[in-house]
Amino acid sequence: MSSTPNTGPVQYVVRTLMSLEPLVAAEAEACGAMDVETGRRSVTFSLEDEGLYRFLQTTRFAVRVLRPVFRFKAKGPDDLHARAVKLNWSQWVDARRSLALDVTVNSDHFPHDQFAMFRLKDAMSDHFRDRLRGSGHLNINRTAPEQIVHLHIAGEDVTVSLDLVGKDALFKRGYRAPRARAPLNEVLTSGLLALAGWKPGETLVDPMCGSGTFSIEAALWTAGVPIHAGRTSWTLFGMPGFDARLWRSVSESAREERIERAPILASDWNKHPVGDARESVRTAGLEHLVRVEVADFLDLRPPRGVQPGLVVLNPPYGQRVHADDLENLYGGIGGALKHRWTGWRAALLFPKDLEAQHRIGLKPSAKHTVMNGPLACTWAIYDLFKGKRAEHLSGATSEGAQGEEGGRPEAAPVPEAVEPEGETVRFRRPRIQKPRDEAAGE
Repeated sequence: MSSTPNTGPVQYVVRTLMSLEPLVAAEAEACGAMDVETGRRSVTFSLEDEGLYRFLQTTRFAVRVLRPVFRFKAKGPDDLHARAVKLNWSQWVDARRSLALDVTVNSDHFPHDQFAMFRLKDAMSDHFRDRLRGSGHLNINRTAPEQIVHLHIAGEDVTVSLDLVGKDALFKRGYRAPRARAPLNEVLTSGLLALAGWKPGETLVDPMCGSGTFSIEAALWTAGVPIHAGRTSWTLFGMPGFDARLWRSVSESAREERIERAPILASDWNKHPVGDARESVRTAGLEHLVRVEVADFLDLRPPRGVQPGLVVLNPPYGQRVHADDLENLYGGIGGALKHRWTGWRAALLFPKDLEAQHRIGLKPSAKHTVMNGPLACTWAIYDLFKGKRAEHLSGATSEGAQGEEGGRPEAAPVPEAVEPEGETVRFRRPRIQKPRDEAAGE
């Protein structure tokens, strides 16, 4: 493999999640990127090495970073092989290291994705056999490859890219508790915080914390440490032109000592996810920034002596909550927010087609569609205030009950369990179906 360093800006393609493309673009521009273009779950830009290293070490919203190395046209699998075998693979791929191939095809010329992948692999093997007089055998390892080659075909346009990261995508931060159940993707979580307008220095309350991903991502952001600076096994480190000295220099300069710190409070009514969250916080070394406790949001009061900030909620979607209790739960959440959290902002994540969302009884100031795994979800942000929405927007306040726009849509019913403002507000906790192993361990 050639070791010639890069002498100017190089084009890169970043894969990300739905609705996070503008966030990735802003990160790239902050690192000096040029020719920034957003696509569907992707962002393309050009960077020199120093800017690339800074982006890789600090990005919160990227899933993978690819470097396109070959572009050509092909009208079918055999044409793909004939053209690919002539490429200088030895400049970019080390035949001595394990390899995996990833393929995405959207073309009538290639009816089967896997066949296109096999023909590319054959072309690479033939290249190494003919040019290097070797056996041509490639060490394919799908579980822990040292190199990943991405093949993208759209119509007749073929792009071959190298993955700078390797087997572990950038959402794998390394702090997640092994037994954590259904945790949010870390990249998605950081994106949700940014979409809600949260920044370090603002109070964050995560009262349905589960395994604690919201709180941990906020704490990592607050700590100011380059989130990926400690990686040691990326494909990038064995690629031609990698500058180890520059990488270390960027790592030191990217550290930000933040003074503006505010409380990050995580809680859950179930002791089992609270234990997972505490373990993850310890693994991440963030005990000094995150407090985790057992508490039920429907009984929780805002913390005293702090500036109001953001309340983030990822309530159950219905898989483990009895159907007759789900509307009661969402109605309870809306009632608690209206009556107890005035002056705060709230953000809720729920499936787009969830009927119980109407029981929240609040009109969001902003909504974003995101994918939580395969599930299309709404990330709704609410400004919590007294009085009518029009009065709130005009800067006035009202001492009466919340109006139809400020508190809830006109057609949404008031949760029956809500008592008058000023008195204790109580709600019936939903019945949760516990997994058998949890129930047996109690």
